[in-house]
Amino acid sequence: MSPEARAIAQALISHRREIGPKLNLDVSPDSFTITYGELCERVGLPDLKLVVGKFLREVAEWCYGNGWPPLNALAVNHETRTPGRGYDRAPGCSLAGWRNELAACLAFSGYPERV
Repeated sequence: MSPEARAIAQALISHRREIGPKLNLDVSPDSFTITYGELCERVGLPDLKLVVGKFLREVAEWCYGNGWPPLNALAVNHETRTPGRGYDRAPGCSLAGWRNELAACLAFSGYPERV
């Protein structure tokens, strides 16, 4: 993974740990997700906001290669509160199945502490 993707993956892992395990998404996913802008700010790279999809795809490839649910399911567009169109191009990701992928990510406890 690129250094940017590593930083984003680490921030997503930290975000995932902060919200704790969630086995039920009956409430709005907004309480579990992080916007692209917030994610980029968290890693100290605010200028990546418009191109963050490239790095989220690397994170998806890393998760897919390890047999994990996609961490990138946590990252959403500020206005739509869903992933952008590029989400469909990441391995193991589908906009149609996003809520299920988000639920799997929230229920999964096997992500490493450090990338």
